Amino acid sequence: MKILSCDWGTSNFRLYLLESKNLACLGQVSSPAGVGVLRRQIEEQGVEATPFFLSFLQEQVERLAQQVEENLTGIPLFISGMASSSIGIFELPYAQLPFSIIGEDLVYHKIEPNASFSHAIYLFSGLQSPADVMRGEETQVIGMQNNISAADAIFILPGTHAKHIRIQAGKIVDFSTFMTGELFQLTSQRSILSHSVESRPIDDQEAISYFKQGVTLMKTGNYLETLFQARTNTLLKGFSPTQNYCFLSGIHIGYELTAMQKLSAATQIVICAGDSLALLYRTALNSLGITNKTYVIPNHQSKMATSFGHLAMLSQLITD
Repeated sequence: MKILSCDWGTSNFRLYLLESKNLACLGQVSSPAGVGVLRRQIEEQGVEATPFFLSFLQEQVERLAQQVEENLTGIPLFISGMASSSIGIFELPYAQLPFSIIGEDLVYHKIEPNASFSHAIYLFSGLQSPADVMRGEETQVIGMQNNISAADAIFILPGTHAKHIRIQAGKIVDFSTFMTGELFQLTSQRSILSHSVESRPIDDQEAISYFKQGVTLMKTGNYLETLFQARTNTLLKGFSPTQNYCFLSGIHIGYELTAMQKLSAATQIVICAGDSLALLYRTALNSLGITNKTYVIPNHQSKMATSFGHLAMLSQLITD
């Protein structure tokens, strides 16, 4: 059985051809045409949203068919992310907590194939807590469920808006959003601090030492007050712009992870990120004195988490 798996966020689009028997990815295409980008085009052109989105999807499926040299007609398409939001193809209500990580609580909508689009579309909604929302990350958790070895765990999904997802006894019971990536970008590129920082990979001992300095200050420090040290480091301590960049990154990741300081020792931490970012999160946890058992999902698995989630739901949905 093959499926098309789509991870469609606000800013980016990714489409995969998957083979379920061997959990194999047979091909993939991507585009910067996220849901938000296409919605702006729809509003500018004054056209109907659903046909516009389906036309774009058809173009991407054809790109993928050319890449794999295969006729993909009729293969079902699973979509997670912002496509089910108010700016997407069809707005769906959020699923509610507690939420089973095997996918049985998902809210979804099936769009039947037609003459212009031959694929049945399974459009998945997001998840809502009393104080927060997410779309897409719940599918990633379903795809990574086999990586949980404890009854109580927290998934960390770093990013522009990082997610901490609490899982107990096979259900998501709570989650929180941290604007870590967005605030780091704003402070490093658009604030007064931008004159004191210069981007560089944080991938050697020197860079990590300055990163850890920023993290450590967040143990008891005030985020807003500590930020300005990225300015005074240059004026008073002779930090270079690249050293300050590492320091500022440490402040942001460290501040995010202070939420982990009150965890029970029995709670497992699962980090789903690329290798370099996973290293920074593990380093920050250690610098904050957080000693919970921590597992890092390998890079190739974390990249495919949404697709693995779609494959996990295949048997539940394809008979609909």
